[in-house]
Amino acid sequence: LYSKAQTPFEWQKILFKHAKKRKIPCFSTPFDETAIKLLEKINCPFYKISSFEMTDIPLIKEIAKTKKPLIISTGLASLKEIEYSVKSAKKYGIKDIIVLYCVSSYPAKLEDFNLNNISILKKKFNCIVGLSDHSTDNKVAEAAIAVGAELIEKHIALENQKVGFDIKFSLKGKRIKK
Repeated sequence: LYSKAQTPFEWQKILFKHAKKRKIPCFSTPFDETAIKLLEKINCPFYKISSFEMTDIPLIKEIAKTKKPLIISTGLASLKEIEYSVKSAKKYGIKDIIVLYCVSSYPAKLEDFNLNNISILKKKFNCIVGLSDHSTDNKVAEAAIAVGAELIEKHIALENQKVGFDIKFSLKGKRIKK
């Protein structure tokens, strides 16, 4: 899965440079210390931990050494696991933490979401909470904002793009502007 879905290291510098030129914040999701070192060289402003690595405390500890903000995607995690990750991040010195409510279905159906979880996460962790949205339209994201989500993660693709690991749950072209 990782080898199929990863953004090649050699693309990172190009992507960050392109985003900077267009004044778009660019970041990446590292899966090991090697990726963190690469991203530090190209001045990654913050990091995201994927749902599958959210309890990888050595990875969180390495990110904490950068003193940069951390986004934690929660996917299949229990509230106890989320608490463990958030407490660990704080313990190692991460001050700015964003927790993303996430449904780990690809694509996620409307009935898979329980947006009450956004309120639960906000109350429990007293931090910014957002949504990692793998649905195929904007309805869930709009509803999440209405209940307090402050950050939305969506996968996007070019208008006519047919090939890509996440193409089945990406918004394409003009639809992302909505």
